[in-house]
Amino acid sequence: MLSQLHPLWAWITDNAIVVGGLASIGHVLIWGIAMQVAVSDARALRRPSILIKHGKARRLDSPCMISNMGHGVVFVESIIARLETDQQTLTCDITELADEDTRQQPSSSEEDRTDKGDTDKGGGEEEGELVTRMGPLNSMQYMKASNFDRIISHAAQQHGLTLDSDYTVRGSDETLKAIEINLIIIQATEKRPIGARRRFNLARDDRRQWLIVPESNNTHQLYSWRQRRALDQWRQEININSL
Repeated sequence: MLSQLHPLWAWITDNAIVVGGLASIGHVLIWGIAMQVAVSDARALRRPSILIKHGKARRLDSPCMISNMGHGVVFVESIIARLETDQQTLTCDITELADEDTRQQPSSSEEDRTDKGDTDKGGGEEEGELVTRMGPLNSMQYMKASNFDRIISHAAQQHGLTLDSDYTVRGSDETLKAIEINLIIIQATEKRPIGARRRFNLARDDRRQWLIVPESNNTHQLYSWRQRRALDQWRQEININSL
């Protein structure tokens, strides 16, 4: 057995410099891969993960919930709804869409104000004052972006469409197809805005009642360079429309 290993040992001895060099390169490659994995994990931890989801089963009057599932704080700058029909797409900003249950009432104590601040977004202190959902969202915190039926009605109204009580377009054969919720988010570690998007199809059940059906199981996170350019364009359009 030892006689069989003797030629191999002799070769290693004669080529000690080459073997040492290869071993050093191997160590460098291993450390490089380890560092790349560590950096990727660190970026993944810093990168926010936003969840857009419906509540109360799939009814049209269910709330649209937005949750920050990441580890860091994000700043919700804008919430944009895109209502799709079989003929057109209607886009509107719902960041300051007022609902009865999103008006923050004056609290009787500082403790009440703290409790409200955990999930409510808005700074209105008087009834009827328009609130805003713009603001920071901590890790594992959630907020409500109005109800889907309210969002749909608002988007249609902003573009001159009138919906009947069964959410059909009055005086037209135009049919509702889907509602898409888009977020523009600012994070301290990112130079440009990031975003999230989820599309919900509108369908009727056996009783002709409208349902919200998510098109995919996950919320799409908008991180790529091309997606961020689109977010910049959305911001410009919002600023122009608000003038």
